[in-house]
Amino acid sequence: MDLIYTDKNGIDKDIMPTYELDVAFGRDENDFLCTIAIEDHCCAPQDRIYMKDSVGGKNKWTDIGGIIDQIKLNTESGDVMYSGRTWHGILEGKVLCPDAGQDYLILSGEANTVLKDLITRMGLGTLFEAEDTDSKITIKSYQMDRYIGGYTGIRKMLKAVKAKLKMIYKSGKVQISAIPLVDYSQDKEWDSTQISAQISKNDFPTNHVICLGKGELKDRKVIHLYMDAQGKVSKTQTYFGIREVTEIYDNANTESEDELEQKGREMLEDAYAAANAMDVKFKNNEDYDIGDYVGTREYYTGIQIREEITKKIVKVKSNGISIECQIGE
Repeated sequence: MDLIYTDKNGIDKDIMPTYELDVAFGRDENDFLCTIAIEDHCCAPQDRIYMKDSVGGKNKWTDIGGIIDQIKLNTESGDVMYSGRTWHGILEGKVLCPDAGQDYLILSGEANTVLKDLITRMGLGTLFEAEDTDSKITIKSYQMDRYIGGYTGIRKMLKAVKAKLKMIYKSGKVQISAIPLVDYSQDKEWDSTQISAQISKNDFPTNHVICLGKGELKDRKVIHLYMDAQGKVSKTQTYFGIREVTEIYDNANTESEDELEQKGREMLEDAYAAANAMDVKFKNNEDYDIGDYVGTREYYTGIQIREEITKKIVKVKSNGISIECQIGE
């Protein structure tokens, strides 16, 4: 595979000489470090890098790329180090704010159209563009958290409609789109031997959230949400007595019942993720995306886990590429 470097306008310059690349993106970091020999020094601040598959013309590593923010020289080792923000880090470096006079930023519409509006709102139209195709995914009155990083906010918004963010660097632009997430934990053909894991499970996380919305006393809007053993949220109670663990979500300013229910669901999903932990390393497999779900069942204890992929760490050296997926927030 080739690592291409461009000028600050995204015009391809050449293939990076012999290099080592360390990239992390997802719930945190969202940056890269590229190391080359001093005699091969070829880049400047604001230049871009992106990965391109040199075999068959099919780029499998479309998420890997970013902008060079800093250059360091180590005369003792004879190395030059280029570091900067990945595409994800550039999005995260913008903050999504409510409009003037509004409590929250509320988003609705076809998902790719919403992404297009968010790119404009963040002032990133020179680098990012949303696909024009209809994603068949609808954002319905999504209430963005106040003053949230752009990438984190987009991830949370798409997760609420069982979707994920896809990025492809092409012709000098990062093309983004919303596509359905994949739940590999429901795929009987998914090979759990691909992972090594430390697993822990708490059978008594919060499994009942009482969502309190607008109104006073007996007129206040109340929604009860419940979670089952598989982490699925519904309005049907499955745990009773000492197995029921309840918390309150209180937001008298919520604009609609849908928003109130959405936040309650997120609260239960976060509780489930915290209670069911996997410290996981995947063998080299580039098919998993941030936002997909994986799961495993441990033979001796019977512990079964389903978790969201929230971070990827990619390392490229002369002997090949390694990809590690991490689970949970």
